[in-house]
Amino acid sequence: MMSSPVLPTERGFTAAPNPAIVLTITWAAIVATLGFPAIKTGVFDALSTDDAMRLVEVRDLLAGQGWFDLTQYRLDPPGIAMHWSRIVDAPLALLILLFRPLLGQHAAEALTLVAWPSLLMGAALWLAATIASQASAPADRARMRLAAILVTALSIPALIHFRAGAIDHHNVQIVLLLGFVLCITSLEYSAAKAALAGCLAGLSLAIGLEMLPAIAVASAAVMGLLIWKGTEALRAACAFGAGLAGSSLLLALLLLPLNSLARPVCDAFGGPILLLSAGGGIALLAVAGVSCLRRSIWMRLAAAALAGALLLGAFFKSYPSCVASPYAQVDPLLVSFWLERVSETISVTELARMQPQKLLAYYAFPLLTLGLCLAAITRDTPQTRFRWIVSTVTLAALFGVSLWELRGGAAANIVAAPLCVMAIAALRTGAAANWGLLRAALLVSPATLGGVGFAIWPAFAAGTSGHEIAMPDPNVSCQTVSSAAPLAALPPGRVMAPIDSGPAILAATGHSVFAGPYHRNNDGNLVMVHTMTATPEAARAMLRARQVDYILTCNRSADQGDLVRIAPEGLAARLGRGEAPDFLEPVEAMSKPGWTVWRVRK
Repeated sequence: MMSSPVLPTERGFTAAPNPAIVLTITWAAIVATLGFPAIKTGVFDALSTDDAMRLVEVRDLLAGQGWFDLTQYRLDPPGIAMHWSRIVDAPLALLILLFRPLLGQHAAEALTLVAWPSLLMGAALWLAATIASQASAPADRARMRLAAILVTALSIPALIHFRAGAIDHHNVQIVLLLGFVLCITSLEYSAAKAALAGCLAGLSLAIGLEMLPAIAVASAAVMGLLIWKGTEALRAACAFGAGLAGSSLLLALLLLPLNSLARPVCDAFGGPILLLSAGGGIALLAVAGVSCLRRSIWMRLAAAALAGALLLGAFFKSYPSCVASPYAQVDPLLVSFWLERVSETISVTELARMQPQKLLAYYAFPLLTLGLCLAAITRDTPQTRFRWIVSTVTLAALFGVSLWELRGGAAANIVAAPLCVMAIAALRTGAAANWGLLRAALLVSPATLGGVGFAIWPAFAAGTSGHEIAMPDPNVSCQTVSSAAPLAALPPGRVMAPIDSGPAILAATGHSVFAGPYHRNNDGNLVMVHTMTATPEAARAMLRARQVDYILTCNRSADQGDLVRIAPEGLAARLGRGEAPDFLEPVEAMSKPGWTVWRVRK
């Protein structure tokens, strides 16, 4: 599907390379580059904390844990319910089952950790190329695809989600969002793509809520199209609404126990999101029905306003707590101790204060693309303007999320890649017929703009104080799987360890842990902080109450410095100075410089 006819030589331009070949070479280069750290350290040590926890979740599923049971029983025993989705667990488990008879469990897991993000990277490149080419003339599609592939490959903020070991849900959501953009920009011309766009939206929301703002504004744009064009857009709007409502209801039955369909789960797929997604699709169908009976635009507008008011009223009345931030439930102590130092959750203002040289890398490309898209809206014909409107509002929503949380920049940059190519071709007559399009796109790519930011920052940084985001090396901060592996030799027990060490311990051993980097784990994280900052006498009572067997102290973890700062005479500070109380004994065989394992005497 990626090949295209050679451009006519009489136009005076050389033929574009076959996009399928370029895509394959680019994909192989990205996979090799992103896989190098895993080759150097081992793919299991390339896992982030979320990747390690995902692997633990998949192993539990393969070991017989119920499909509907998302409790992680070894985190803050007797366990907490995770907010992740089985939709990502399922393909990972299937790949491990496929490879295991030939390779064994360990090698099957390692191959899955490499194959899964690599396949998703290939899908992302293909989708970006297809998005860019669908709005061009057949003779220009090869160069449009080529430019989109290369600019997508240079979307640096997004590539981290496709490295070897990246099995968290972010890469899946990026691919689903690209598919959503591909389908919804062709909504007027294909009812099948309109329905598929609705299904992809429902599937993305069933995995996680990161793309909710983008999906919401795109769905609102479809409603606007129906209001404006009436029966002319009836078929497309009905297909999209049916796809969104139908997929949401089907996924709810597939993923949620029947007795929990209406439960007020605000940070994952549950009653609130089901109400918004299925209700939004049904609202579209209702307005479509009104447009069949009454062809007045004012009637459609009134029907849409009524449907929206009813839907939002039902949401606010049924789930008022979901209006707050998803992190509102995190204890204030944990916000300052842990959440504020998580790099992917910082805002643009915090990034500007800490590492301003990275601002261009994250924000310049999607912002520039937004400007190009707005210009293209004014230049395009009314018949095809919806393509630009829906893609622009989708990108604007992603950019807005990135201003609030840095991790939103990944989706904003990779979605902007094909849109930037499309906009340059639309605004510059004949650009797609020669190499000017490729040169212009590469000139404004995220990698280029990010490089400019790092190049010019030293000139502005002279004389400034310069703040830094805390980015501890996983290999020395006790959060890699290999660093936790020696603990497996100890009899299974409960481990009090730094927050970021929890997932690695779960992945490498059969132990349970209390602390882990998850906003639902208020109790376990607070237990760790309170115990390690308490006096030895108070800490002993807390350890006994929680039946703790081992304590892990890591002098280079992000937690240790904060624990000492909070309580200079607390348990963590005393252990760091080598002042162990009599109820703790070091496990010399498990300890190493900067890392000490203590057994709690019963």
